[in-house]
Amino acid sequence: MYLAEPLLGQPAHARMSPYQNSRIAATYDTASFDTSLPAHTRWAFAKKADWFRLRARVVAMRERRKRLDPFGFIATGP
Repeated sequence: MYLAEPLLGQPAHARMSPYQNSRIAATYDTASFDTSLPAHTRWAFAKKADWFRLRARVVAMRERRKRLDPFGFIATGP
């Protein structure tokens, strides 16, 4: 995430696959429907589920683009 982390010897963030992101989103989504939790907590879980669904889509798109253009020769725009 931060450019200085590899230089300082700190561990880099682990990358998750689209499947892992979607599984986490499903877990948060299940928790957001738990009526034993307060409404604000369920709302927070629903927002987290949306975030991980978005991450799953973005990672899948990046992987697909990398498979189509492994060396970055195709221009993707300005």
